[in-house]
Formats: sequence, structure tokens, C-alpha cells
Amino acid sequence: MKLEKLKYWLIPAFWIVVTCLMIGQDLLVYSLDAKPINWSHILIMKTKWLLYIPLTFIVFWLSKKIPLEQPNLFKKLFYHLCISLIVSILAVFINSIIVAFLTNFLLRQNVGFLFFMKRVFALSFFNEYINYWLILATNKAISFYQDYQKSIIEKARLEKQLSETKLSALKIQLQPHFLFNTHHNIIGLMQKGDTEKATKMLIKLSDLLRLSLKENNEDLVKLKNEIHLLDLYLDILKIRFEDRLSCKILIGNNLQEVFVPPMLLQPIVENAIKYGVEPFAKQGEIEISAKNTETRLMLSVKDNGIETFSDFKFGIGLMNTQERLKNLFGEETSINILSNAPERGVCVTITLPLLK
Repeated sequence: MKLEKLKYWLIPAFWIVVTCLMIGQDLLVYSLDAKPINWSHILIMKTKWLLYIPLTFIVFWLSKKIPLEQPNLFKKLFYHLCISLIVSILAVFINSIIVAFLTNFLLRQNVGFLFFMKRVFALSFFNEYINYWLILATNKAISFYQDYQKSIIEKARLEKQLSETKLSALKIQLQPHFLFNTHHNIIGLMQKGDTEKATKMLIKLSDLLRLSLKENNEDLVKLKNEIHLLDLYLDILKIRFEDRLSCKILIGNNLQEVFVPPMLLQPIVENAIKYGVEPFAKQGEIEISAKNTETRLMLSVKDNGIETFSDFKFGIGLMNTQERLKNLFGEETSINILSNAPERGVCVTITLPLLK
């Protein structure tokens, strides 16, 4: 329930509680003075606190009609000074009428209205005047709080919208990059006259595109789906490299159901192929593995190609992956790149939250 609607319940409840506390205070005084409790007198004199229920709604309404803010702030302050005097006099007048009526009706005391008017005015006018400004200040504080809450919600909405926009842009950028590379490979095979390999690669590419377009509509997919997509991608590469490429996927069944961003491993493997396998004549080896702690999932892609760690290069796919992970998980994720020394190659490890 919104705070605006809660006012209709909280304001009466607050002043009823205050009235009860004031009654309790009088009862304590009677008890300390060892006097018999005069319930009628106590209840009559404490009715003034219940008058603050309509008074509070009136002041809240006035604060909306004449908000204490720019422009013309001093002019509005002057209006409230005049109104507060009028409201305080009316509150004293109404309270005097109620007290006089209840005294005559309940206590059977024929006391004139003017007597109560003078007494209440002398005792309460300044209090009514101060209370007007306290209620006005309370309403202003509530307005500040509501504006603050709205600003937080709006900021969160805009940040989420920006994050989703950036994430969508990265996904869009990632797919053409992968497609251009694969099409370039197919064109190369066709130029060499190897139409059989080119045809196989096109078939695999069709299957891969169908699956990747489906998966890329989601922010997270199961790791087993990501592995299946990676298998299709590696099948395309094996057609191209034949015996020059050896791939191992070492991911246990216990991690098949965890969730990861779609197309997470493909750009890492593509980077390893481009810089760790393709430039070298020897057989390239790619090893993809996973392990976990109670709260973290670590995915690793290892190659045996690059001679020194200084030869490692960030491809666009790896940079996009880093940006995607940052947008999805913030500081809870990282990408670490380490040398396989004393062997050749590097190992890229992605750490992200373990999502089941």
C-alpha cells in the first residue's frame, strides 16, 4: 500500500494513540495525588487531541495547495502564517464549543461558552499555532521522503534499462563477429575447391545459428545447453582444421544444470583458436573445464599455442564477454588470464556466481 493511502489510516491512529497517552498521563497524576479518578472530566478535556485528526488532513491539503517551495517561497510562507492564525483560532473556537457542550451535558454544570473560550484560548492558542507548523513540517518531511524514494526507484529503473540496452548491444555485436569469421572460413574452403567441407560447415553453421538465436533471447541458460552450442561450434572448426585441432570438454554432470550467460564460452574458445592454434603448424589443443565452490563457478579454456604470455591478445569476443559479465554480475565476476608455463599456451578462467 502506498504511503499516500496509508495516511488515511495512520493519521487517525496516531492521534488516537496520543489521546490515550494523554489520558494515561492524567490517570498517573490522579494516582500519585491519591485522588479519586474523575473519568468524565478527563475524557472531556482530552477530546481536543481528537480534533487534530481533521486538522491534520486540512493542513496536509493546504500544504499541497500552497507548497513551501520555489517559486514565490516567501509569498507562500506569508500565506501559511495568515492561515495558521485563522486555523488556530477556529481550533480554539471549536474545542471550546465541544468542551462547553460536554461539560453541560455530562457533568450537568451550567458553565458558559465564553468561560471556556477564554480559558482554552489562553491555554491552547499558542499550542495550536505551533502544532499547525509541526504538522506542516511533518507533511513536508513525508514529501521529501516520497520524492527520495521515487528518485531511487527511477534511478534503479534507468540503470537497469541502461544495463539491458548495453547487454543487448553486446549480444548484437557478438553474433555478427562470429558469423563473419565463420563465413570467411567457408569462403576460403570454397575458393580452394573443397565444397564438401564447405557444405558440412554450412550445415553445422545452420544448426549453430538456430540454437544460438534461441538461447540468446535469454539472459541465462543451463551450462549443458552452452556445452551443446560449443560442440556445434567446435565441429565447424574441426572441419576446417581436421587433425590440427584436438578439443577436450571436461565438465562433470554435477555442473550441467547450473546457469551461465549464453554464448559465454564460444568467444573464449574462438580467441584461443585465433591466437593459440591458427598461427602454428603443430597440433593445437583446447581444453575446456569447470569446477566450483559453494558459491562460485570457474570455467577455464586452455590452449597450447602461444609461446609467451606477452603474445596473448584480447579479441573483440573476449572483450565483449568481459563487458557482458560486468553488466550481469558486477564485481561478483572476473576473467583471469594465466600462462601455462613451463608449457606453451595460456589459460583463461572465468569466475562467476554459482546459479542453480
